[in-house]
Amino acid sequence: METTHTPGRSDAALGGGGDGAGAVGALPNLIVIGAQKCGTSVLHYYLGLHPEISMSQTKELNFFVAERNWRRGVDWYRARFNPRATVRGEASPNYTADPVFAGVPERMHSVVPGASLIYIVRDPLERIAAHWVHNVAKGRVKADLHETLLNPRSSYIARSRYHMQLQRFLRFYPLDRVLVLEQNDLRDRRAETLRSVFEFAGVNPGFSHARFRQERHKTGRKTQPTRLATRLEERRARARRHLLPPEAWALAREYWPLGRRIGRPDIRSALPDEVLATLREDAEGLRRLTDRGFEHWSIWRM
Repeated sequence: METTHTPGRSDAALGGGGDGAGAVGALPNLIVIGAQKCGTSVLHYYLGLHPEISMSQTKELNFFVAERNWRRGVDWYRARFNPRATVRGEASPNYTADPVFAGVPERMHSVVPGASLIYIVRDPLERIAAHWVHNVAKGRVKADLHETLLNPRSSYIARSRYHMQLQRFLRFYPLDRVLVLEQNDLRDRRAETLRSVFEFAGVNPGFSHARFRQERHKTGRKTQPTRLATRLEERRARARRHLLPPEAWALAREYWPLGRRIGRPDIRSALPDEVLATLREDAEGLRRLTDRGFEHWSIWRM
């Protein structure tokens, strides 16, 4: 059951959650609300390269998630941002994981009612596949694919219901303050897409950077730790000193005998027809809302 919590005393001083600068830090005015495994990390990175934008040093602050950092209070949250920046932002994909993490839009609007939101999506089945691969790589998957995806406590299906997630935010934020992107926009039309993102954020849309050519966080490189890697990981956790720094250990785990490449899961075969129909209906709702076709999504194939 969710614990009711009222953020700290700065709420009153802010006059109901304004986003002006305070004694320490300032509230954000741009929030990437998800979706998970759709490119939020690379978008956070690209946004942070713009001289008028300051993104939080920790990408996923998860402040508006009751089970995560909400109880830390608004003073903690505003201290994560640079008050001198024109645009201050963060990216937390858990903001669009209702009902696993419920009540996020209500909390967000109570603190930053004037914020602009970015929601990045992708083929719903591809998102589920990337989500599953991510969890396998982290050692979090214990059951078979079908059982894992349909576990009522999981968020695999819910996070791919983009229209449903977005409707919860549109109860508090007008549609013209929400920018919906598709992952392929960043991959295939990056310069054009970033220009529209910067224009939406209210900063110089013509800014460019050499690092915009970098593509990061490719799911195809994910590996599953072998038994040897698991034993070594447990030994590392107990050790006071490590022979390999964290970056070198992470790289070593990608290769045999420490890592085994994760095969591409057949999400469509693992889901019952009624779940596929729900995802298809949701995607139709997103089509109507955004006036975009998303023609290449595999969810349309019967």
